[in-house]
Amino acid sequence: MNKVLLTLGLIICAATVSIAQQGFLRGQIIDGSNGEGLFGATVTKQGTTQGSVADFDGNFSLALAPGTHNIMVQFVSYQPQTIEGVVIVEGEVTNLNITLSEDVQQLEAVVVTAEQIRDNEVALMAVQRKSANTIDGISSAAFTKVGDSNLSSAMNRVTGVTVQGGKYVYVRGLGDRYTKTSMNGMIVPGLDPDRNDVQIDIFPTAILENVMVYKTFSPNLNGDFAGGLVDIQTKAFPEEKSTSVSLSFGYNPDMHFKSNNVSYDGSSTDFLGWDNGDRALPIAKDTEIPTLPNDFVAETTRKFNPTMGVDRSRNLMDVGVSVLHRNQIQREKVTWGYNAILNYKSTNTFYQGFERKRYEKDRTTSEVALERDFSAVGDLSAKNILWSGLATLAAKTDNHTIGTTLLHTQNGVSTALTREMNFTSLNNPTKIHNDILAYTQRSMTNNITYGKHSFGKLRLDWSNSLLFSKMGDPDYRDTRINEDDDDLAFRNGGGINRFWRSLDEVSESFKADLNYSLNENNKLKAGGLMSFRNREFDVNNYAYEPISAYDVTSLDPNDLLVEENLYSSTNPDGLYIQDNSNDYNDYEGRQNIFAAYLMNEMQMTAKLKSIYGVRVENANMFYSGVRLNEDGTEQLEDNTKTLNETNFLPSVSLVYALRDDMNLRGSFNKTLARPSFKEKSSAFIEDPITRIRFSGNLDIKQAEILNYDLRWEYFFTASEMFSVSFFYKDFTDHIALVFFPNSPGQLKPRNVGEAAVYGSEIEVRKNLGMISSSLENLSLGGNFSYVISKVNRKTVVVNEEGQTEYDSEVEYKGTDEGVNQYRDMSGQSPYVVNGYLNYDNRLLGMNANLSYNVQGETITFIGTSNVPDVYSKPFQSLNLKVSKTFGEEANSQVSFTAKNILNSEKQQVYKFGNEEELFSLYKPGRLFQLKYTYTF
Repeated sequence: MNKVLLTLGLIICAATVSIAQQGFLRGQIIDGSNGEGLFGATVTKQGTTQGSVADFDGNFSLALAPGTHNIMVQFVSYQPQTIEGVVIVEGEVTNLNITLSEDVQQLEAVVVTAEQIRDNEVALMAVQRKSANTIDGISSAAFTKVGDSNLSSAMNRVTGVTVQGGKYVYVRGLGDRYTKTSMNGMIVPGLDPDRNDVQIDIFPTAILENVMVYKTFSPNLNGDFAGGLVDIQTKAFPEEKSTSVSLSFGYNPDMHFKSNNVSYDGSSTDFLGWDNGDRALPIAKDTEIPTLPNDFVAETTRKFNPTMGVDRSRNLMDVGVSVLHRNQIQREKVTWGYNAILNYKSTNTFYQGFERKRYEKDRTTSEVALERDFSAVGDLSAKNILWSGLATLAAKTDNHTIGTTLLHTQNGVSTALTREMNFTSLNNPTKIHNDILAYTQRSMTNNITYGKHSFGKLRLDWSNSLLFSKMGDPDYRDTRINEDDDDLAFRNGGGINRFWRSLDEVSESFKADLNYSLNENNKLKAGGLMSFRNREFDVNNYAYEPISAYDVTSLDPNDLLVEENLYSSTNPDGLYIQDNSNDYNDYEGRQNIFAAYLMNEMQMTAKLKSIYGVRVENANMFYSGVRLNEDGTEQLEDNTKTLNETNFLPSVSLVYALRDDMNLRGSFNKTLARPSFKEKSSAFIEDPITRIRFSGNLDIKQAEILNYDLRWEYFFTASEMFSVSFFYKDFTDHIALVFFPNSPGQLKPRNVGEAAVYGSEIEVRKNLGMISSSLENLSLGGNFSYVISKVNRKTVVVNEEGQTEYDSEVEYKGTDEGVNQYRDMSGQSPYVVNGYLNYDNRLLGMNANLSYNVQGETITFIGTSNVPDVYSKPFQSLNLKVSKTFGEEANSQVSFTAKNILNSEKQQVYKFGNEEELFSLYKPGRLFQLKYTYTF
């Protein structure tokens, strides 16, 4: 018995030593003809039978003894490839991505060294070169080379892409409405359910495979986009086990450690991104408060927090923490992969001298000119807490992969504002001292479960997405005290208001895609999608009375709701709470979408490929609530169908290979842009900080877009390219935010009957080693987009009487002289410029990147009648990042980042003729960040 145990022990020890003495060669075999993974390709050690077979995504893993090996990669009818000098280290993973070229005439092996193909961008460039769509992107290899730690810093190098506020992606200068974001093929909403874009700075580049930006539509994509689709592709199976911890600090000299920073006491859990209940509505939502004060009203009034004004206290700098763990585990029949990431960021902003102004067109003089309605100057601060957790788990066999991704994002923003507002004689002249205390809380939980299955020539991919989204403004407080001739009072816009807003949304989507290879040159694709969304939105609005009779003795809002100023039986003239809620602000919405598509990808000749098909989408939207008409009348809607559209979305693309490294591609397709729940509602939503009131529009229609694209591209090396693109987009019922006639602070989404966008893009990526070998570590890249947009103002209806934007201005001016029929399209930038210079020295572990981005002046809000248009001015963004890797195992990295080096300001202006006046001004200042990352 002892001998048996000894033998077993020796066997186990031998196996353990054998495993410990091995390393791994991992990577992906790429089909050079289409950029996809080459299922069934073999990877073997030369001269042996020791090998591995690539799965249907092209991934492989081969265990080898430590040392230097020559590796053979083969597949039927493809040029074999031998990689010499592959170094395997005990217990570590060596990564190689290999592209095989189809060649039935000459099958002699191509011999390269491991150093020649390591860490290049062959896979991504092959996808771009052979894709049926016009796409751009950035690969995991590029993330490594440039030193990007999160997706936000990387996306500015993608052609035609701008990153707004360091987190939101816009494609071809088009705004949020026309850009969608997906993760592994499934649409992912952002923290704000009324935005299409996602906060991309929550994705660390370490877990990303590629990020693809689709600029043309094909039937297998969602039809609800026109500018582009950003697909974030995560690594389901990390190459090796690793854990990293990062700590970062950010300092802005204009914002941080300021003793006069404005703030207020919130809750004890604000640092976690949510309120602990201190700001919760202290009474039931359906509590009826009598109009005339009594003991019940007095008791109710005292349940509300009396703090209404800001405090002054020193703020801190920005802090960030990130933890990442990932691994791939190989078993005899199943391979497992997982990622787990936790990010936490605390950001402080303090805008001293924040300005907001409002102008109108005034025709009381002989000439129509801009006249100031009010100006507001003060201090605005925000403490922004954002944390996110992302976990992925996947399992695969040779022919099947099943995985799941769970993403949770939590955000809490505490805002404080104090300012002085001066109104002119244009309306009611007065001076107002305004304090605002606000807290916005958002959360989003998204689970995506997916499967990939290969059955010979048939491949099935499916995904299911379940989403829970919440957003709320608990106890938003707004106090406005008038001061006229040293007399304090509440009049001409003065008052004390507070409100609670809440939004809850649940959605689920399922899609399936079938891919059948009829032969080597002909692929048939079919699939479908079901999507269901439900939303509830409600607002509770309260105000204090009797405002007009109250004797104000202090400019400090915190002195207003003290006990001696509140109503009681002994103080009948005191302040008391009143419910000012409106039924039309509460609503329930539903949206159902059903879609199916059929498409064919055919290699018509050796050089010409065609991709054609059609997608059918049926969309329904339902609304329950009170409809508020522009004439002030109300109408009850109970599950009323407000949208019922079935659309056929054709797509035709042709790709002609002028040479093996040069393509000419053209496409035509039709896409959509549907209104959001907020837009297709009757809700009246006010932002006291900007003093802009948003009014929904239940009658708004979806936009339809005809897209034409032409692109010439030249891939002169695996990671270098030059391309020129031309595009034209014809919009019907484009949705724009339009000011109400004679109401300069109220916006409403309206359809634009006729609009068009056309332009060109140029991109170049080049290594400077061609100039001199001393410059081989330098690379230069840039892209430029020039866009012309045109809207027919005679097709923009601005009120229920059918008056158009053009007619409104003619009527106001009294003449059509100087009134243009066409203008730029709202949200469309006339140009986008991205440029970067990158230095990468692997031997020194040094990387530096200088990037520049700007987009042209863009019309943001459309004016009518006496209300002028509002434009966003160009923001010149120049950023520098330098990183250094050190340590015996290169497991430590320090990076330094300088943002907004040019100290640009964010400015919006009113424009009328040759006149230009300020709308709003933010001064973000320069931000300097220091980050340390340790990987083990």
